[in-house]
Amino acid sequence: MLAAPGKTTTRSGYAWFVLLVLVAVYGANFADRYIFIIMMEPIKRDLHLSDTQLGLISGLAFSAIYSVAGLAVARWADIGNRRSIIAAALAAWSALTALCGLTSSFFQLLIARMGVGVAESACSPPAYSLISDYFPQRMRALAFSIYSVGLSVGLALGFIVGGWIGEHYGWRAAFIAVGVPGILLAAVTRLSVREPQRGASDMGIVDATRYSAREAVAYMLRRPSFMAYMLGSALFVFAGTAIDSWAPLFLMRVHGLPEGEVGLWTGVLGASAGLTGAVTAGWLADRLSIRDLRWHLWVALGGVALEVPATLFFLFSKTHMVPPFYFASVFLDAVYMPPTIAITHAIMPVRMRALASAVLLLGYNLIGTAGCNFVIGYFSDRWAASLNVNSVRYAMAITQFAALAGAIFTIYAIVRLPRDFRDKFGS
Repeated sequence: MLAAPGKTTTRSGYAWFVLLVLVAVYGANFADRYIFIIMMEPIKRDLHLSDTQLGLISGLAFSAIYSVAGLAVARWADIGNRRSIIAAALAAWSALTALCGLTSSFFQLLIARMGVGVAESACSPPAYSLISDYFPQRMRALAFSIYSVGLSVGLALGFIVGGWIGEHYGWRAAFIAVGVPGILLAAVTRLSVREPQRGASDMGIVDATRYSAREAVAYMLRRPSFMAYMLGSALFVFAGTAIDSWAPLFLMRVHGLPEGEVGLWTGVLGASAGLTGAVTAGWLADRLSIRDLRWHLWVALGGVALEVPATLFFLFSKTHMVPPFYFASVFLDAVYMPPTIAITHAIMPVRMRALASAVLLLGYNLIGTAGCNFVIGYFSDRWAASLNVNSVRYAMAITQFAALAGAIFTIYAIVRLPRDFRDKFGS
């Protein structure tokens, strides 16, 4: 049995305030991503882009750059002031999002989104590390799930607000309107969040050990269970990105719905589904993992096993049945991340948490988001001549096969985990 350490003292009310600020920051992070998703169809028409180019902008230009830059930022976050890193990054990506609204070509938009990706990579690794220092291990899956509510907040802002502004004032105005408020939030973050002592929530033991990049990489590579569930969850993201990034375009193109309507109901349903899915997963994982930490991974695996059929029903249902299957798919897609981050912070040394989080995000974004967006864009263009508007439907459907491979990697990690971390947990 892989047992968790004993209980620690519950943190003060200020910890919850910090968590709410980080939720707002994460919301701004995803609002700047989802505004591009809801505006893909009008951007395509205005700039005369192909689906492959849309996939490159949302995948390679954003997610791949985000992932690689995140490794460098995570090393900085493991030794630097995490609060200041997050605030500076928030100001930068918000300004660059507004700048996207001033672009007039594929190349200009590509470069601007690359800049957004670099800046946004400095959000989650230091934020995860801060949360682990404000909340004890027995509460972290729930804390991480509450943090991930920011994704739902960003989805609602990007889809509802961005969709409405885009329909009435154009996609350029939508980017500017979503980007500018983040600069003010950056100032609030810098002035209100305190940098905690590292390891403060780990039974009062402060770990002052600093690992070199080579030592950190070697530590992870010597634990195949970590590498396995990193790859497994990356493939889960690959399957989930079909709904996460392409559902609005699918609804506009295949079902003929206007962008304002799509933005409204996907924003409302997506935000509520993502919020409830993430919090449910965190609550369940915290309780089940008290005796065995591997329950974090079982919870993640169970969510994906149900998410794949929900996605397929969404893609192949009549228009009136699409909303409930969209809700179910987004709910289940929100399940894997909080427990996966929580187990990572339980098994990794204190000053390796941000880097380990960045490695997970590298897989999520490089393999998952970037890979899926390119595959959908490529096959949608390739099949357009024979399938017409339905090409995007089948391109989205084939990505679900990735979840099967992800399940195999995750099951291997569950079996291997006690052997890899027996020295840490004494079992």
